[in-house]
Amino acid sequence: MDPAFAISIERGARPLHAAIAEQLTAAIAAGKLSPGTRLPPERELAESLRVSRMTVRQALGELERDGLLRRVVGRGGGTFVREPERRGFPAAARSISAELRRQGGASAAEPISAVIEPAGRRAGAALELRRSDRVVVITRLRLAGGKPLAVERSSLPARLFPDIEDMDLSGSLPDLMADGFGLRPVRSVERLELAEARPSDARALGVRRGAPLLLVERIRYAADGTPLELARDRFRPDRTRIVMESAEVAE
Repeated sequence: MDPAFAISIERGARPLHAAIAEQLTAAIAAGKLSPGTRLPPERELAESLRVSRMTVRQALGELERDGLLRRVVGRGGGTFVREPERRGFPAAARSISAELRRQGGASAAEPISAVIEPAGRRAGAALELRRSDRVVVITRLRLAGGKPLAVERSSLPARLFPDIEDMDLSGSLPDLMADGFGLRPVRSVERLELAEARPSDARALGVRRGAPLLLVERIRYAADGTPLELARDRFRPDRTRIVMESAEVAE
């Protein structure tokens, strides 16, 4: 295998696909894998890392969704390092949270908890539920280079996703919704604002209580308009950023 792809992973509590994705992200950020570089086939990567092809496929799929890789089918196809965006992030192509993760070099997501509780006022309104209806609240820690970048908290209607709390929550939640329950999010509405770190945020992110965080609130919808997820992701602003470029217009 080309020395540029001589990545290694540590086998521990972290899922293997997350460790692979993190190593590839670091290689891209460091310029070891330049834009346009073609990655080895999944089989070759799996053999060199001594993991299954499914594990490699899951890692590459995560980086493709985050805009770091692109896949081309047919003759001359393969998996390539994507050229950097030249005009910020198109709203239809990448969410605010995904862009913040990409700019921060994030890949791994570590599940913290998954509990079932009443929807309450906020989730009830966003997901069109009664306050007493049950939701599954999934809390995860997003890492970048092994350091905390964001705390992600997603509320999903329990009746639509039964027993999801017992599944592997370290990968893509939209993929899990689609593959496990036949409900693929096709549209989202997001809002970005500043928020203060709560005690739980401070502990998870390694900041002081009340420190400023970037809060991204997102509601995901199915094709028929059914709300599927209310997410409130809190990012450390010192470890990520949003860069946008636009043409000047008269105001």
